[in-house]
Amino acid sequence: MRQVYRRAPVGFNRDEKTAFLAAVFAVVLWGAMPVLRNLASAVPPLQMAAIALACAAAVEFGRGRLVEGRPAGTGPPVPWLRLGGLAVALVGAIAFYFLALNLAPAAQVTLVTYTWPLMFVSASEILTRGRVRGVVLAGGAVAFAGCAALVLGDAGAGTAGLATLGGYLLGLASGSCWVVYSLLLRHGPTLGPGAWPRVFLLGAGAAGLLHLGLEATLWPLPLHALAISAAIGVGPYGLAFVAWAYGVRRGPARSVGLLAYAVPLVASALLIAIGASEPGWPFAVGTAAVLGGVALANANIGGARQA
Repeated sequence: MRQVYRRAPVGFNRDEKTAFLAAVFAVVLWGAMPVLRNLASAVPPLQMAAIALACAAAVEFGRGRLVEGRPAGTGPPVPWLRLGGLAVALVGAIAFYFLALNLAPAAQVTLVTYTWPLMFVSASEILTRGRVRGVVLAGGAVAFAGCAALVLGDAGAGTAGLATLGGYLLGLASGSCWVVYSLLLRHGPTLGPGAWPRVFLLGAGAAGLLHLGLEATLWPLPLHALAISAAIGVGPYGLAFVAWAYGVRRGPARSVGLLAYAVPLVASALLIAIGASEPGWPFAVGTAAVLGGVALANANIGGARQA
């Protein structure tokens, strides 16, 4: 029997475009984190994470009641095990990263952590297609090269040796937590809006416990630091995670996943905009490579499919 082939449609459909834009929104908010964090650098990171996630939970409770007209925390039932897994993965990504920064150079730790988008894209390809396409790997490699140029462009070589190995392993653990978090969002039952307050509240509790065990509490907390922590809860820890959940759930994993490489790019652009950093070749190369990698991963190369 003669087989007929036609080319797969190029580009995104309407739902995928909306999801992709939601992921872009999340990336922009995450890119603002270094600026916001720098404005309240005296606050221990896990203490800030606990406050921000608690504020995110409060905002989501209020939004559910006032905007959507539903009682707080209601919606389709979600197993507590899944909610707990999301919260632990979220806090683990934050905690492991900050702990890694105490042991190894920041630029190298960031680069190790940012292997996670390629791990996520590869895992999603295996779960949905049973294999990873070469064009996706090529796009990921190009985007990662751009991230590497950006992160390492102005960094020194750092200290080499076994003393920093623990920091790199913790950075890898942080990236792995991001992979788990994103896979939990993409696969399994849909996480309704009513579940987000519980995820954030569980995350705030976990971050608070880690803070008490690992950090010295800053008290009393300056008013400006409290306001900045609340702003992080509303934006990068609140709206961004809800938008990212929609993006990875409804959008093309190969493009949405690699879009995470743009977080350092957005952060650099904002730092340049406020005069805290100078533009240079790493920014230009990083911009071109990240955008090119996402475009390449979404290219319809060899995209014929059987009718």
